[in-house]
Amino acid sequence: MIRWRLAFTLFQKEITETLRDRKTLLMAVGLPILLYPLIAMALTKLQESRAEAQEAVRLKIAVWGRLPGELKSDLERSNKLDLFAGLGLEAGLEARMLAGDLPPIPSAKQEDEAGASESGRATNKVAAAVAEHPLIVAAQALVGARKADAVLVLDPQFQSQVSGGGLARVHVLYDSVRDASGKAQERLSQALEGLRKQEVVRREKAHGLPPGFSKALQVQERNLAPKQRRTGKFLGSILPFLLIVLSASGGLYATIDLTAGEKERNTLQTLLCAPLTGLEIIVGKFFAAWVIVLITTLANLASMAATFARIFAGSGGFQTSVSTYALAFLVLLPATFMLTAIFLSIAVFARDFKDGQNLLTPMFMLLTMPLGATMLPDVELNVWTSAVPLVNIALLMKGVFIAEAKPELIFFTLLSSVLYAGLALSFAARVFQQEQVLLGGRDSWKGLFRFSAPIARDRPSPAFAWTAFAAVFVMVFYVSQLLQGANTIVAVLATQYGFFLLPNALMAWRWRFSAKDTYLLRRPALSAVIGAILIGFSAWGVTAGLVTRIFPPPESFAKGLEKVLLFEGMNVPLIGVWLLLGATPAICEELFFRGLIMGGFRGMGRWPAWLLSSLLFAVAHSSIYRLLPTFTLGMIIAFCAWRSRSIFTGMIIHAINNSLLVTVLHKPEWFKKWGFSEMTYVPWSWGFGLASVMGLGMFFVARSGPKDPVAAEKTRSS
Repeated sequence: MIRWRLAFTLFQKEITETLRDRKTLLMAVGLPILLYPLIAMALTKLQESRAEAQEAVRLKIAVWGRLPGELKSDLERSNKLDLFAGLGLEAGLEARMLAGDLPPIPSAKQEDEAGASESGRATNKVAAAVAEHPLIVAAQALVGARKADAVLVLDPQFQSQVSGGGLARVHVLYDSVRDASGKAQERLSQALEGLRKQEVVRREKAHGLPPGFSKALQVQERNLAPKQRRTGKFLGSILPFLLIVLSASGGLYATIDLTAGEKERNTLQTLLCAPLTGLEIIVGKFFAAWVIVLITTLANLASMAATFARIFAGSGGFQTSVSTYALAFLVLLPATFMLTAIFLSIAVFARDFKDGQNLLTPMFMLLTMPLGATMLPDVELNVWTSAVPLVNIALLMKGVFIAEAKPELIFFTLLSSVLYAGLALSFAARVFQQEQVLLGGRDSWKGLFRFSAPIARDRPSPAFAWTAFAAVFVMVFYVSQLLQGANTIVAVLATQYGFFLLPNALMAWRWRFSAKDTYLLRRPALSAVIGAILIGFSAWGVTAGLVTRIFPPPESFAKGLEKVLLFEGMNVPLIGVWLLLGATPAICEELFFRGLIMGGFRGMGRWPAWLLSSLLFAVAHSSIYRLLPTFTLGMIIAFCAWRSRSIFTGMIIHAINNSLLVTVLHKPEWFKKWGFSEMTYVPWSWGFGLASVMGLGMFFVARSGPKDPVAAEKTRSS
């Protein structure tokens, strides 16, 4: 029998003690009261601003067929529509359409009637007629490539039917997954309906009532998005948000239990007495927490996939493949990695489980709150959002579900996510190396962010090199977007001197890195200089010739790069081109990548130093199509700088290589007599010949110094 008086007394005691805790009150009452209005206001304002911006945009409509001039003027006058006759329609297909040789596009009514019939053969026949119709296929390619927002198809007899009082037919082809395309369909339908009513009024005043008089104009709308894309739009709008939030929830409690929970159970102090370093402790705990987060993510993803499959089963079948879900899970990996590292580094500051909840709840809200914007229909992955933590992963998953994830944006998103995850793990490792933090000291945060006075040291650590690259890369990425309106000269100078050279010089001064050991500022041997010159004149044939022939970039990328390297039509003297695109990157980038970055990785050995510095050098050029050629050039330069013990050999190679490439563009007539033209591949005979010259140059460089300069320096100093 419960003694209610005693139970109520205990309740009074517990609730009083709980409510005395200001943190509990803030998390339980204050945060929700403040947070949700802020979220609602932010999302509402964002949606309103996006809607206003979309409403003001003029939409691009491809017109297939003969459109009367007065009708074109009426459509463009007040509907914010730009009409382009014949856009995306091949000449042969257009001739067949105007001659009436194409079968009619099935209407939505015919599809509905076929779907309502008991015969599956009729349904399949209509569906096949739609999917295989030449105009439907051409419209899907045009709208899918975003060259037009919608397509207006007019029957060949459109003009005669209108003027003769008959029934004129038009088709509006659009993609409902794209918001701009849906908006174009809406505007076109409204405009055509208004014109239909005007035509009815005109005919009412005329004499004679031919068949079709009451309708005058029949508008048939066709959604170009297949069922898979329509299903993907629905899933992509909610699934990324739910998965990341639920994954973060699983990581939140796992990390609290592995840190604050162990403090409360007095087992963390015992662990510190074991023969383990702080780094070993963080690695073990991190992977334990990460596995829990991955299990949570996988369970949620599988459950959601099964649930949505069951929901969509009654509406024509589930249209999202298992491979799409598997790809979405792989995309989530860097996000779960980063979340686990952040939660682990913050949870260790808590003294007990309750304190851990109070610390991580605001961080959880801070990290997941921006994800709400990804659920808005017109928020997509672009160059700007591809570098926003977690938001970029959610938008990439959104693109995966609707099959619109572009390779360049996938590359930027995964690259930035891996960088953020690495920084988060580095921060967690630094936290776990602070013994006072693990023991719950009061000055934990101050000690964590307190930097000692600069002391003389030979070179940076690998962690310092990684952090320096991440900071510079993020700065270059965002600021370069702000410089898009500036000309190429300003962009090159700002990037090279402002983001590579200046921060590098400040870090060298602040931490007093050795000029010889870190930056290899030594005079090279004569054989190294000769070898560098030979490599500089031949390496471009290997990187820009053989490598790009094996992995060719798309023509659009090549043309865009050519436009930039030609300074967008500016008349720059050739000597200025060499200084801007040859000498400037050779100095600034070599001091950063073969100086600071390779110097930081040098203690790991020559191959890790070469590979990592070359990989980061390639990544910094922010293009998946330039990744392999730039990595190959970086490995060549890293080998030469390492063996010659001088960064000047790398600068010579870099400067000559860049100067030759831009000279081919700016002075193509100099190379035409050898069989070259502006952006064509290097002939195989020339490629292998240049590779032989490069090999000779590397032989000269290899002779100029010891095989292992690090070991040689240690032997000399001892």
